[in-house]
Amino acid sequence: PGVREAYMGGVLGDVILVNGAPWPELRVARARYRLRLCNASNARVYELATGGPIVRIGGDGGLLAAPRTVRQLRLAPGERADVIVDFSAYKLGEQVELRNLAGEGAQGKVLRFAVDRDEADDSAVPSRLSTVEALDPAKATVTRDFDFSSGSMHGGVGWLINGRPFDPKRTEARPKLGDIEVWRLTSDVAHPIHLHLDHFQVLSVNGERPDGPPEWKDTVELRDAQTVEIVTRFTDYRGRYVLHCHNLEHEDMAMMAGFEVV
Repeated sequence: PGVREAYMGGVLGDVILVNGAPWPELRVARARYRLRLCNASNARVYELATGGPIVRIGGDGGLLAAPRTVRQLRLAPGERADVIVDFSAYKLGEQVELRNLAGEGAQGKVLRFAVDRDEADDSAVPSRLSTVEALDPAKATVTRDFDFSSGSMHGGVGWLINGRPFDPKRTEARPKLGDIEVWRLTSDVAHPIHLHLDHFQVLSVNGERPDGPPEWKDTVELRDAQTVEIVTRFTDYRGRYVLHCHNLEHEDMAMMAGFEVV
């Protein structure tokens, strides 16, 4: 049993659902709307765009330090985004499509907004949203390596972390409560990696620092043959937790590892 080899890369499907509905329409006023987006697909990565500006105000771990205006938004499975779309820029009767630039045909369609009324709107997006503490990697007590790859598993093919399939009895790491650690994540093919318990910050992608100030995340996309360094502080609770790929078929075929905060 398990995932058949034809679907090991992840099932994409051919219909995009938004809150359970295929390609729905949402009627909106000529006003600002706050949209909370979550990529709940098995394996599909979205490049979302409306053709106009999107103001990103939050992510996996809550509000950003300051808003960021983007033209498109990439979300891997498990990633979230909190955004503002201002429909006052459109005329009554106009339709605005939220499209997936990473898809073609039906897989390029996500959601349609129909601008059908005027409405008073005195909202504004603050220039300052929150205070995000930048974790100092120089204070890390240890750097750990996690390699994500395919390989042999129980006579078949599975998805492995550090060359081994998930074993609930095995603990891959034992960080101490209150410690800061750097984790280096390396992929063979694309894997959206999700850490339970504590949020983290991305330090580097293939050795290069990401643009902008730090933000709190709990899921990060590893693209093909990529190394991402993250820094986290274990501040919440002692106990056993997991690190896993958020591609459902990869996760179900053993791409998961346990760690214990002591």
